[in-house]
Amino acid sequence: MDRIDELAMLLKAVDQSVEQQKASVIVLRGEAGVGKTSLLTTFAHEAALRHRDAHLLTGYGQAMLNSLASDSFQAVRECLRSMASAAQRSGSPSRWHRITQSFKENAPDWIESVPVVGQVLAAGVRTGQSYAASGDGDRTEMDSRLDQLLRLIEDIVADAPLLMVLDDLHWADTATIDLLTTIALRVKGPLVLVLAYRSDQLKSAEQTHPLQRTVFRLCRYLPDTPVIDLPRLSPQDTEELIRRTVPGPRIAPHAVSRIVRLSAGNPLFAESLARVDQRNGHQPPRQITAVIEDRLSYLTSEDQRLLETAALIGYNFEVEYLAQLTRLDVDDVFERLHVLFDEHDLVRPADRRNEYDRYRIHHPLFAQVLRERGVANGPRWRRHHAKLLQIIEAEQEWDDELWVRAAAVAVEARNTAKAGSLALQAARRQFALGAVSKARDLARIAVEHTPSFDALALLAECLSAGGDHVGGVDACVAALQLTEPAVGPALVAQVQLLWARNLRMTCRWSETVDVLDQLAVAYPEPSGLLAETLNLYAEVALCGPVQDSARCVELCDQVAAMSAEPAVQSRAFGHRGLAHLAAYEPMEAEQWLQKAIDVAVAAGHPYAEYEAVHWLSKKTMACMELERSAQLLAQLREMSQTSGVASENPPHVRDLGRVLGLLGEFPNAANAFAVFTDISQIAAAGRVSTTLACQLSEIEWRHGPQAAGEFLDELSRAAGEDFLLAESRALLQGSVEQLRGRPSGWDPVLFAVNVLGVSDADARAADAIFRFDVPSLAQLRAGLQ
Repeated sequence: MDRIDELAMLLKAVDQSVEQQKASVIVLRGEAGVGKTSLLTTFAHEAALRHRDAHLLTGYGQAMLNSLASDSFQAVRECLRSMASAAQRSGSPSRWHRITQSFKENAPDWIESVPVVGQVLAAGVRTGQSYAASGDGDRTEMDSRLDQLLRLIEDIVADAPLLMVLDDLHWADTATIDLLTTIALRVKGPLVLVLAYRSDQLKSAEQTHPLQRTVFRLCRYLPDTPVIDLPRLSPQDTEELIRRTVPGPRIAPHAVSRIVRLSAGNPLFAESLARVDQRNGHQPPRQITAVIEDRLSYLTSEDQRLLETAALIGYNFEVEYLAQLTRLDVDDVFERLHVLFDEHDLVRPADRRNEYDRYRIHHPLFAQVLRERGVANGPRWRRHHAKLLQIIEAEQEWDDELWVRAAAVAVEARNTAKAGSLALQAARRQFALGAVSKARDLARIAVEHTPSFDALALLAECLSAGGDHVGGVDACVAALQLTEPAVGPALVAQVQLLWARNLRMTCRWSETVDVLDQLAVAYPEPSGLLAETLNLYAEVALCGPVQDSARCVELCDQVAAMSAEPAVQSRAFGHRGLAHLAAYEPMEAEQWLQKAIDVAVAAGHPYAEYEAVHWLSKKTMACMELERSAQLLAQLREMSQTSGVASENPPHVRDLGRVLGLLGEFPNAANAFAVFTDISQIAAAGRVSTTLACQLSEIEWRHGPQAAGEFLDELSRAAGEDFLLAESRALLQGSVEQLRGRPSGWDPVLFAVNVLGVSDADARAADAIFRFDVPSLAQLRAGLQ
C-alpha cells in the first residue's frame, strides 16, 4: 500500500542524477484515484531529506482543469513557486539570494509567476519587459520564455541538483507539454523531471493527445527513460488502507471485505467507501460518483454549498474569493475549511497566489462532482460567476493565468460582451507565448461570443500555426467578410496574405493566385508585404500544376533584393535552390540552398534554419548523396529536439525512413516509417499511403523486387509494435497487404489512387513532395552518373 517498489524506483533516479550529475526523466502514469499524487508528495519529501547535504531543490506543480481546460504553463508556474518557496525555507540566505538573482538575470518573464521572488527583487520588477525598461538588464532584447526557463534551470543545476515534479499532465495544453519536452531533451545537469498523468485520460477517438506523442519521443530519444505504470492495490494493501482510514474496531470485517471487492484496488475508491461505510454501514453504491456524493452527504448543507462554491472558483481556490462569494466573514470561512480538512479530509492547504491564501479540494474527482452540482442550479451558478468576475476585475495586476481565468468565468456567467473581449485579449497573450492550442480555444470563444475581424483573424493565425490550413482558409474568409471601417488596410492585407498561404498549403492553386493577384495590384510598391506575396508566387511556380523553374528563380531574386528580413530572404534562397534542382541543375541548387542556411544561421532564426536544412537534405536525397542525407537528418532531429521546431509532425522522420531504405537498412527503415505513420494526422492517411507506395517503388529501383519484399516484411513486423496507435497499425497493415499484390511495372501514384483508395489530389501532392517537385528523379540521377 505504501508503493514501496515505485517509491524506490523514483528515489533511485534521484540518487543516480545527484551522483552522476546528469539529467533524467521519469514518466509515471495510472488511472484516476490510484495514488499518483500521494506517491509523488511522499517521494518529493523523501528525496529532499535524502539529499539535504547536496542541497537538492524540489518543486511540485499540477495542471488544473477549468472550463477552458488547463491554463498554459500552469503546472510549470506552480512548480517554480514551490521550488522558490523551498529555497526560501531552506534557511540558507546565500542559496535564496542565488535563486532570486537567477530569476532576475535569466528568466525575468517568469518573475510574475513567482510572487515570492518578485517581492524580494522589487515591486516594480514584475515582468521581463519592466525589468528591461528599468535599465538593469544587459540584454536589449528579451529571449523567449522557453529560452529563459532553460537558462534558469541550467543555472540552478550548475549549483545544486533539482527535482521537478509535474502532475496531472493529462490536463496540460500543448504549449506546456512542448516546453517540458524541450527541457527534458536539452538540460544536461543534475535535473530529475517527473511527468505524471492519468493514462485513461489520453484516449480519444478524435485525435492523439500531445502528451502521448511526447512519451513516444522521450522513449525514442532518451531510451533510458523509465515509464512506471502505477497498478491498483492488492487486496492485502487495500485492506491495510481501509484500516488506516478507519482505525480500530469501527468497521466490521465483512464491510472491509465488501469494500476491498467494490474498490477493485483503487485507493481513492477504497478510502471513500470506507468513510461512507464508517458512518452508516449500508451497502455502498457501486459507482464512484455515487460514493463521492454519499461521502459529501454527511456534511451540513452549509458546508456542501461552501464546497460547491469553492469548486466553482477552481480546484485550487482563494479563501478571500470564497468568503466574498458566500458573504461570510473570512475568519469563519477559515474555521469551516479547517473542519473540512481535519475531520473530513476533503480539502487541504495549497500554496498562496500573490497575497491570497488558497486551499485545494481533496481530489479532482471530488471537484468534478461538486462542479456538476453547481451547474445543475443554473441561475445560482451564473450569478456566482458574475460575482467572481467582479472580484477578479478588482485585482490590479493580471498575469497570463488570470486573463485566461477571467475569460472562463465570463463564459460561465454568460456575459457575452466580456467573454468575447476577455477571450480575445487572453488569446493574444497566449499566442505571443507560443501556446497555440490555448490561443486557438480562446479565439474560438471570442468568435462565438463577439465575432469580429480581429477575433477571426487571430483564429486564422492560430489554426495556420497548428497546421489546420483548411480551417485557416475558412477563418480568413470569415474575417474578410467582417471587415469594419476601423480595420486598417494593412491588417486586411495581412489576412489576405494568410489566406493565400493557407490556400497554397491545401494545393488550391488557382484560388491562391487570385488572392495574390489582388495583393499585387493593391500594393505594387516594394515592401515586406509585396516580398512575401512574391515568395508565394514563387512557391506556386515551383510546386503548382504548371511548373516554371525559370519564373521561380526570377521571383526569388526580386524577393531577396526587396526584403532584408532574414526569414523571407532565407525562404527565397531556398525556393531558388529547389527551382534549380527541378531544372536538373544540382550544382546551382547546392549553392543557393547553402546560402539559405547561412542567412538563417547568421540571424539566429531556428525556424528558418530548420526549413533551409530540410531543403538541403531533400537535394541530397534527390542526388543520392545518402551518407550526407543521413547526417543532415540527424542535424534536423537535433534541431527539433532543442528548439521545438516541427515537433508535432517532423518531416525529417518521414525522410529518415526513405534514406534508410535506400541504404538497404530495411528493419530501421520500417521502424522509421511506422513512427512517421503514427505522428501523421489521420486526415493525412492518403498521403501516408502514397508515400509508402513511392518509397517501395524506389527500393525496387535501387535494390530489386526481393529487397522490396523484405521491406514489406519488416513493415508488417513494425506495424505490430505496441507504441503505435490502433488506427496507425490498421493503416500500415492494410497498405502493406495491398502493396504485396502490386503488378510488375506498376506506377505508385496510380496504384495509390486505384487500389489504396487515395484521392487523386492527395496522391499527386504526396508524389510531388516525394520527388521534391523534380519532374523526373530518374533523369536527374542519370545525369549525375
